[in-house]
Parts: sequence; structure tokens; C-alpha cells
Amino acid sequence: MKRATFLRGAAAMAAAATVSSCSSEGSGNKSSGKSDNWEIPQKDPTATITVVGQRAKSGTSGMDPVLKAFHKAHPTITVKYQQIPFKNLNSVLASRITDKTGNPDVFWTDQPRVAAYATKGYLADLTDQFGDLTSALVPTTVDACKFQGKLWSLPLGNSSQVLYYNPALLEKAGVKPPSADPAKRITWQQLAKDAKRVQDKGGAKYGMLFGQPNRYYQLEPLPASDGGGIGAKGKHNLTVDVNNPQWVETMNFYGSLFDKKISPKSITPEQTGPTFIAGHTGYFWHTQNWVTWITEQAKFEWGGGLTPVWEGGTPYTPTGSWGIGLNPYSKNKEAAAIFMKWLAIDGVGGFGKSMEWSIMPANKKGVEKYLASEPYTGSAGGKAAAKIIDYESKNTAQARVATVGYVEFETLIEEAFSDISNGTDAKKALDTAQQKITSAWKKYQ
Repeated sequence: MKRATFLRGAAAMAAAATVSSCSSEGSGNKSSGKSDNWEIPQKDPTATITVVGQRAKSGTSGMDPVLKAFHKAHPTITVKYQQIPFKNLNSVLASRITDKTGNPDVFWTDQPRVAAYATKGYLADLTDQFGDLTSALVPTTVDACKFQGKLWSLPLGNSSQVLYYNPALLEKAGVKPPSADPAKRITWQQLAKDAKRVQDKGGAKYGMLFGQPNRYYQLEPLPASDGGGIGAKGKHNLTVDVNNPQWVETMNFYGSLFDKKISPKSITPEQTGPTFIAGHTGYFWHTQNWVTWITEQAKFEWGGGLTPVWEGGTPYTPTGSWGIGLNPYSKNKEAAAIFMKWLAIDGVGGFGKSMEWSIMPANKKGVEKYLASEPYTGSAGGKAAAKIIDYESKNTAQARVATVGYVEFETLIEEAFSDISNGTDAKKALDTAQQKITSAWKKYQ
């Protein structure tokens, strides 16, 4: 892969992972989201549907190959695709769906926002039409698209984590590599010690990099692994719970990695991957997307280990990605449903099969195809990563908290994480976040 292509892919991945920069959704008009007594037709209708998403139409990671493949398979249905920048997607959807014109028919949904979208009436209930078809999809991805027992969107993608490492630096420091065996999973505490040693004895500039520093998606597993939960509990997950002892303990640990200069304070999520690829970092904890880029760009042999577990705790890994939802006011539900089914469910999933640059599919057959691709079979690191991703997706994946107040939650907890990484006492930062989120959520009580 050429460097320009790599950088475009990295930018696309970073944009896909970014969830804190979008504007808050408008209040909208609540809808029952009822199924409206329609079915997925056996024969394709002749129709034109409008689809809105954050992905570009052309270029690397663009939708053109997907649309071309769909139109070939379903020539009587025309898809008009419109790209909306991620930061504007929520406000645009709020305006266009609540005007009840039915445009767009289908739109991309960030999985943590499903609860908010469903509550605001932005999504049609898909339970009757698609509920029996979701066995083709990875269960955790389906769960992330549900709210109050109903299916509100179809998952397109999935994600997992790998603890990438530089074997040469570890060997020089006399450090044992992290295991890919679930029975021998490294602890966070041991990783911190090893990362420091790799700096001191192995010559690494950085001991460890979080792929997405200060982001809730990345850090949720730490308190969860320690038994502290995922940040909210109670009815509809509207009781904030981010300052319990386990959250304080694990976030103190997180802050210490920056205080001890094991991890750098100034680095951004867009810089972490290229920094690891440069060859001067011991460990790099990030999504499976980086298997391909590290394989093609790194000038060193690399290895992959399991996500660490809190000492004495339970292993958890981040998961979640994008899905697709149906406008409850769409006048073309049948045609839209055929497009959605083709994208997510049919075969290996049309989305994952047709993308030039793709996220890991939520489709089970699509995952098998994805993990059998050359980046996962052509090296020892890739083979280890494939086994890790398969295991973690089935056994340790934990979705982000499903709550109508997710946008406020994520924004405020990530402010706390940033403060902690820059030296603020963890309890002070989390107490402040607890108060701010509680106040922001009063409108939902």
C-alpha cells in the first residue's frame, strides 16, 4: 500500500472512530417507531431511495463500489447516496427526519446513539421485519442496535482490540511478550511494568500507546474489568456511575501512565498508529483495523497479544461500529429494507464484500472472510491477531453504554479523561463528571 493510500485510510479510520465531535441531537418529535404492518418483499419493487451516511461517495473507503454492486444485484432499485460530515450528521438527521417527508429513507447510525435516536422517534422499529434474520450477525453487534428489547437498526460493522507490540524492543529489554492465550492474558498492572522496562532497557521512546487516548470507547474496559461497570446503571441507564471506587482506581492507573511518561500526553488518536509503525514504541493497543496497516507499513516484525485484564478482574474489550437505520416516515420502506438486508445480511454482507477499504463486518460469514484475508494469514502477528479478534468478539466484547443521554455522557466523561491524562486527580475529575452528567440528564428523567 502506498503511503498516501495508508494515510487516507488512517484518516478514514480515525473519523469512523471519532464520536465526541458531533453536535447534540435536537429534541425531535417522538414516534412510536411501530412496524406499520409492512414486510420485506420477495420481489424487488421499482423505486428510488435516498441514503445518508458519513462515508464519502468516491475515493478510498468510498461507497461507490457498494452502490455499483447493489445496483447490479437489484437493478430496479436506485440508491441516491449523500455524504454528510460526521460532525454534522446528527443535526442534519434531526432536521430532515422530523419534517416527516421521509427523506432520507435510510441513514447511518452510530451504535451508541441508537437509544437516543429511538427515543426521539428517528428510527422505525425493525423487530418484525428483521428480528428473525439477525442470526446471520454477530450477537454483540445486534445487541448494540437494540433498545428496550426492540431492534432499531442493523449493524454493518464490528470492532475489536489487539495489543500490538514490537518484539525486538521487548527482547532487548528482557520482557516476555503478552500472550494470545486467554488463559495467560496479561494484566494491566504487569503491562505497565513491562512497558516501563521496555523504555528503560529496550530503548523505546514510548512504553505504550493507547490508540485512542482519552476516548470512552477505548477506556471503558478498564473500570469494567475492575468491576466498576460501564458508567451508567438503573432504569434506561440514566443513573450516572463514574465515580465509584473501581472507576477511581483504574483512572488513577491511567493517569499514572502519563505521569510516569510511559505514554505521551500530547499525542492525538491520529498520530498513535504512525508513531507505533515508526518502530520506537513497545506496545500499541488499538482496533483490528491496524493489522493491515502495520503489516504493510512497519519495517519490523510485529506481534499481537490479548487486551489486558485488571488484576483479579474480568476481561472486557471495546466493541461497536456503524449500523443503518430506517426513517419511520419513509415512503419506500420495502425498497429500503431490501437495500439494508443486502448490505448487512445477505451472504457475507454486501457492505463488507464490496468496500475497497472496509471495517470488520458484523456479518458472521463476512467476519470469516475478513479474518481469512492476507493480512491475517501472511505473518505470525497476523495469525495471532485473527485468533484474538475471533475470541474477543465472541467472549469479552462490551458495547458502550446504551442510553438516551449518550452524547452528553461521552462528551463529559472524555473531558474528565483528558484532565486525568494531563495530571488532574482522578477522583476530582470523576466527581466533576458525575455532577455534570447528572445535571445534563435531568431533562431525560
